Amino acid sequence: MASVDEGRYAHWQTALAGRFLAERDGPVVLFVDDAELAQVVSDVADPGADLARAVLEMRPTDPDADFFVKVARACRLWKRGDRTQPPPVLPVLALSVLAATRMHSDGHALSTNYYLRLAEALTPNATPGQLDELRSEMRGQSFLDVVEMWSTLHDWIVAQNGRVGASTIRTDENRLTRVGYPLSQALLKRHDRAELTRFFQAMRIKKLGVPDEEEILRGLDMWTRPDRNQLSGTFMEALRSEKLRPLLGSLVQAYAAAWDGLVLAVDGRRRLALRLGLDLERMTKRWLFPIEDGAVEVITLKGLSADQPPVILSQRPPSRYYVAEGAPPVAPELIMQGMRLRGESFAAEFPKSPILIFTRDPQTGDWSTTAGIAPFEHHVIAAASSESASVEQLIGRAAAPGWLVRNQGRNAILPGFKIFVDVRFTDPQLLAEALRDAPHLRAHGVSPTLTPRARFVRGLPLAREIAQNIYMVGGEPDLFLPTDEEPRVVLLSLDGVEEVVIASGFPFEIRRFPQREGLIPVVVEGQELSFTLLAESPLGQPPGAHSLGWSDSGTLEAASPESTIIGAVVNPASARGAQLVRRGRDETWLLHEGGVTEKCREPGPPAFLKETGFDYVPMHFEVATSGSARWVAQRKGGIWFLTELGAGGGREVNADFDVLRTWAATADGANGPAFWALQMGLING
Repeated sequence: MASVDEGRYAHWQTALAGRFLAERDGPVVLFVDDAELAQVVSDVADPGADLARAVLEMRPTDPDADFFVKVARACRLWKRGDRTQPPPVLPVLALSVLAATRMHSDGHALSTNYYLRLAEALTPNATPGQLDELRSEMRGQSFLDVVEMWSTLHDWIVAQNGRVGASTIRTDENRLTRVGYPLSQALLKRHDRAELTRFFQAMRIKKLGVPDEEEILRGLDMWTRPDRNQLSGTFMEALRSEKLRPLLGSLVQAYAAAWDGLVLAVDGRRRLALRLGLDLERMTKRWLFPIEDGAVEVITLKGLSADQPPVILSQRPPSRYYVAEGAPPVAPELIMQGMRLRGESFAAEFPKSPILIFTRDPQTGDWSTTAGIAPFEHHVIAAASSESASVEQLIGRAAAPGWLVRNQGRNAILPGFKIFVDVRFTDPQLLAEALRDAPHLRAHGVSPTLTPRARFVRGLPLAREIAQNIYMVGGEPDLFLPTDEEPRVVLLSLDGVEEVVIASGFPFEIRRFPQREGLIPVVVEGQELSFTLLAESPLGQPPGAHSLGWSDSGTLEAASPESTIIGAVVNPASARGAQLVRRGRDETWLLHEGGVTEKCREPGPPAFLKETGFDYVPMHFEVATSGSARWVAQRKGGIWFLTELGAGGGREVNADFDVLRTWAATADGANGPAFWALQMGLING
């Protein structure tokens, strides 16, 4: 008589363990359909039938014995051993999930009749009478052994302390009686599991924690409304099903609790969400490869085709983007059709879209693509010819005045696209009405950024070193409310006071309702948040503050009541010149000889222009220079733009190192200037 340690049963046990229980991080989901089985065992023509034969070999010869008693007995024996290997139940559990994935309505069996599907999976060639007999047996005592096997597998996964991942089997779930166990594992296909990692990222689960089932289901309702976030048909049917919806919520919550924070592509590789970067000053474009948390130093991706060289990504701190060598040039067809670069463990993806929305990128100082509209922020929107008329009509109706169509000239930065600049959306009602008349634009991201979970934004934060969500009185944060396609009414409790507000994708301004100092609790549709208001930072002044001053004789000394603070020692004979520099940079500095730095303020537009009613802001402004100034340094995001001054001036270079600190080091006559020269030499190759 065959045992679980030999024959095809043992073969399947080993193969399934290697597939689902290998050492890895993240959730363990025992999803098994016919396509998945072909990946598990490839040495047979019909893996499903072969798995069924392996399980049937374990059927007892005694007709009065329960169907799975032999495997159940082997499992109890396994419990008395060292338990180093998974319990010998994987073929039975895999077959139980396979039956769940095959459920459908075909005129012979209702989709809810799980036991018939299980009987068909066990005996594919049985007669209707044999199937009815086996179905009755499964509905009786026999399947209780399978329930116990699910519990045993869960306990073993937990006992591994994360070595093989985290269990998604809910043994404490009252709804998972009998068939609920295989049904729950059959709800999440590989595609769904990958898409859910994006959902978890949007829900900010690693930062805010795992929400309850109801909050997860509400978030899924919102996340799956736009066409770009649809999951599989099986998943969507369960989400809309009165019976399966609670079960799905429980399973997704377990999957969220086990999530390791990595966003995955459909094939299981770690996903790099490619962005497109635009520099509208130089009229250049490039692919941006973001560095995610837990990223590796160097990533190698295959080219777009076999004859193209690989793309090598390497980190260069402090930038949060990889330096990409060999990346394909940006082309309209790659934007319209999408692009995917695969490596051994990573996949870089850029989704196809005829509409691109750009926002200011704090890393580059230029523009980079983003998912959706950020209210009140400046945007650049690029629309392909097929959508440019619809986009221009929407912008004309809903955007704040001041937007323009950018003339790309002869050498277009995005051929085939119409570019709109200085686009801001400040009125939620106007935007909602415009989108109601052009609903297809939502599928391309032309709508407020999807917010499946309430979160704080902006405000005047204090003491970030101590905790998040501490703000100064009067600088209360704004609150993003969970959004839907259409504005909706939300009950908001703010420090115990309930308000009925509209969730439109635009932030709710808490500062409009004066708050007391201390902890302020916030409740949005059952989601509990809080922030703290303080009159001043609890950290106080940094050590040494106010301890130095200048005397009227020009001597820097310990501060005293008699000290005269005169700011600095200056040379009154120094001559001042002028240098034209670009407006719109994040900061502007003069670098003087001796490691001295001087910050420059960007002035407003000339007053006479406003007086004449001429709405024009010059692209440049003047910086007064002296004979000691050697460079003008302007930062935009993580890039410094350097212009050399003096007799040999005129040279312009871009730098991504810490310019101010490196220049300050030149005060060290021994090594400082050499270090500056080294950094400049690296820039120039």
